[in-house]
Amino acid sequence: MSSSRKLSDEEVAALLEGVQDGIINVDSGVVPEKEYKKYILGADDISLLGDLYTLRLINERFGRQIRNVLLPMLRFAPRVATMAPRVIRFDEHLASFDPFLSMTTLRVDALKGSILVTIPARLISILVNSFFGGRGDSNVTRQTEFTPTEDRIIQIVIEGATGTLNEAWKEVYPAQFEFMTSEMNPAFLSFLEGTEQVVVCSFAIQLPFAKQAVIEIVYPLQMLKQIAPLLRSKVQRVGDNRDENWARRLREAVMDVTLEIAPRVAEPTVDMTQLLRLKPGTIVSIDAFADIPIYIDGQAIYTAKMGEKDGKMAVSIL
Repeated sequence: MSSSRKLSDEEVAALLEGVQDGIINVDSGVVPEKEYKKYILGADDISLLGDLYTLRLINERFGRQIRNVLLPMLRFAPRVATMAPRVIRFDEHLASFDPFLSMTTLRVDALKGSILVTIPARLISILVNSFFGGRGDSNVTRQTEFTPTEDRIIQIVIEGATGTLNEAWKEVYPAQFEFMTSEMNPAFLSFLEGTEQVVVCSFAIQLPFAKQAVIEIVYPLQMLKQIAPLLRSKVQRVGDNRDENWARRLREAVMDVTLEIAPRVAEPTVDMTQLLRLKPGTIVSIDAFADIPIYIDGQAIYTAKMGEKDGKMAVSIL
């Protein structure tokens, strides 16, 4: 059996010094007949995330709920197709961006990182056009900046998307998304280094009068590795989903229910002969219980003692 003793701080320092000086061979302890490969800390090994099963479920929830965010502006609930997550280098994904679009960075303190939400300018123009009664595809009015009305529409969509993300994630991980910055020119975007890998989640907004528009959520791969076991798990926990208003109303309704309380003081017994001789005025002697059971709607709930209060017979619950 191998020893479980841990190295002291002095032993660890001596070991590191020996490795740096070359006294200790870094390949010592390797079994020659066994194949092995060196593990590079921080390497972009996506196998840790599996097939991102849990992230797919989160995206499905987000895709269903984002329709309610777009409904007030489109005046109908659009169909949203949720695409499978894909892993790509950020610089390659950045090269696919339009030269003019809405890019919003959301902070995720629980995961010690941030995500990127992109909305194409054409979709924003369609939302503005539909909101003011238009029907049909709409061309982008400007190529360098959004109008104040478009900025307000973007704000509404981002606020709704942020709340929807919080709801979609809360069953899996307590991640709260908060607005950080917004940009409209990819050249000025400060999000990640180009060589880092990201997980891109696409949501195709299908419109009956125009070509589909795609909203994308970009997660840094290194950020998701922190919760890799959760994201590859096939078994999901059931959240609390507690409706506080409903619970309060139910509690108030229960408190208003009236119940019949009946203390059972004694149970006299008579034989059949005595029962046949009973008539008005007959006195039947009883022996009161030492401990009186208290019945509520036919169920014995409490035990009490016989007593008196304000000149009236009373029971004291033990």
